[in-house]
Amino acid sequence: MLLQKKSLTCCDTHVTQDRRRKLSLSRRTAKINAIMSAHFRQTCVVVGQDDKEPIANAARFVHTIVHGGDYQKDWKSDEGEESNKAAKEAEKHAEECTKLPMDCQLIAKLLENNDKLFSDAKAQDVETVFVIAATVAERFEPETERKKAFDMIAEKAMESATSKVESRSRILMQLYNLASDLETKFKLFCRIVEYVKKANMENVVETLVKHVEDSMEEWKQMNNNNGSERNVYLEIANMLSGMGGKEEKAMEFMLKYLATFESNESALGESSEAAKNAIASFIRLQTSFSCDLLDYKAIQALKSSNGKVFELLEIFLTKDVSDYLAFVKSNGAILKDLDLNEDETLTKMRLMSLGGIRNGGGEVSYKEICDKLQIDSNECEEWVVRAISSGLVDAKLDQVREVCIITRATQRVFGKEQWSELKNSLSNWSENLQSMKTLLSTSEDISTISAL
Repeated sequence: MLLQKKSLTCCDTHVTQDRRRKLSLSRRTAKINAIMSAHFRQTCVVVGQDDKEPIANAARFVHTIVHGGDYQKDWKSDEGEESNKAAKEAEKHAEECTKLPMDCQLIAKLLENNDKLFSDAKAQDVETVFVIAATVAERFEPETERKKAFDMIAEKAMESATSKVESRSRILMQLYNLASDLETKFKLFCRIVEYVKKANMENVVETLVKHVEDSMEEWKQMNNNNGSERNVYLEIANMLSGMGGKEEKAMEFMLKYLATFESNESALGESSEAAKNAIASFIRLQTSFSCDLLDYKAIQALKSSNGKVFELLEIFLTKDVSDYLAFVKSNGAILKDLDLNEDETLTKMRLMSLGGIRNGGGEVSYKEICDKLQIDSNECEEWVVRAISSGLVDAKLDQVREVCIITRATQRVFGKEQWSELKNSLSNWSENLQSMKTLLSTSEDISTISAL
């Protein structure tokens, strides 16, 4: 049984990334506490050829915990008649479990008292019981039974988003690493994202983000792939957007989601809400003043489904403050619908308009700036300083002449057309350098001949 090359880790639990090593359950001891400690020393449990013993060990342990016993105490021979009775009952339960067929009935029986197990047992012991269940489930046939079993185990782990959340998330990640089928792994990852979001586990998000970036190409190769992997981008984007300081990363994943529709126009209907949210996110983001959103088919589709939202984006990327104010006067409800703050939105519109006054650089008068931004004359220098601080422009103020000298400005729209222009500029630059090199070489030759 092999480990997948890409594996997930959470908190202090680690699952080795190379290949799933064949390990016994702590010398096949009959005491479940020994199994628990061995599991976390070795980081990975693999059931040997005989599946019955680890199942029996886990079943004895669960039965003892559920009935208020102490596993170590109850399994000592000198602890009296009461302990012997508890041990016999646990043994009877273990035998019942081992006689069940290798299918979901076994998983259901083993984890039937899941809530009691989580509340009364140590986290590492609970996690090992789940890993035993998953390792056994990995052997189920047919494949549909195996997938159903993993789904059942995941459901059990996710039953609470407020109690033992760290342990539950580790279990889900162990399930992901133990599953060998790509489709099952993908569904388990979606479960992990769902649980992390539900349990508000911000400390795990960076791990998920990195794993998505590493695994997406592999997920796209799934059998019967219907584009469902794109939803992971959307879930990650939504999760990041709710975290402070992660807005730019959230926007990055939202754009990755929208990009999946470029070659699948028939599914564009699914993208409408996300396209609206992407526009709102860009407008809300006070650190980004350039984008290529207008090139996305999902954004272009809003022309027919949500024309006013598309028009608002066009104003931000291609027009000025006067156009924005006229739009808001007639369509004020749009800002509320997109959950945009009026003052913050106007601030960004003014900054972007200032950046677009002289794209190629040059002088611009204070008066022209005030007219473009629709501000009072005494506010001009303040807005230029804000634009410089935001990295939107490089500029100097000449207070005597009342002009702003712009040496660089951020281009608001940077899409296919701008890339093409940049390519042509670089090509011309390269040709000019080659011409200069040829000219210098010729000059050197002439100098040599003259010297002779």
